[in-house]
Amino acid sequence: MAIPPSTKLLGIFAMYVMKELEYFAKLLQENRSAVIRDLLEEGKKMKAVNLYKNKKISLGLGAKLAGVTLSDFLDLLEVHNVKLNLSLDDAKIAMENAQKFL
Repeated sequence: MAIPPSTKLLGIFAMYVMKELEYFAKLLQENRSAVIRDLLEEGKKMKAVNLYKNKKISLGLGAKLAGVTLSDFLDLLEVHNVKLNLSLDDAKIAMENAQKFL
């Protein structure tokens, strides 16, 4: 019985991913599990930054998707030179809300 092309492609992709993981692990002198965890964490952050940059998500959702606090997400945006997607009215409302709690 012949192996379906999609199964062959999946096997080729899996071998490619394993080679890349081994390369990263060797280069960083870490085990594959640590490399996978780090890549996933960094990938989540970069995806959230890009979604926010392209105005697809809010600050709060960006922080949630990135798995960081709002403050840390703001820092992350600054590191990547991403400007805040806030209008003047948004900023005024935020300032008014902040003053209520101070």
